Amino acid sequence: MTEATPTLPHITIWARELAKREVKAQWRARGLKPWDIEASELAKAARTYLSEHPELIEHARIELWEHCAKRLTDAQRKQR
Repeated sequence: MTEATPTLPHITIWARELAKREVKAQWRARGLKPWDIEASELAKAARTYLSEHPELIEHARIELWEHCAKRLTDAQRKQR
């Protein structure tokens, strides 16, 4: 069995997803409906948010490592 480990592209993609979630939450707090806004606008806002909050990269890395560790543990249990 190969061990699943997050790579930089995985971390970057997850960090962008976290940024999108935060942007949507901010829009909702202002009374906006995210589904009424173009996807390109969301992507642009998420990139801006991520550039202003680089700590999301580290947060994404930690979340992915925890996810991979859980999957590995689950797979080991199934082999027993």
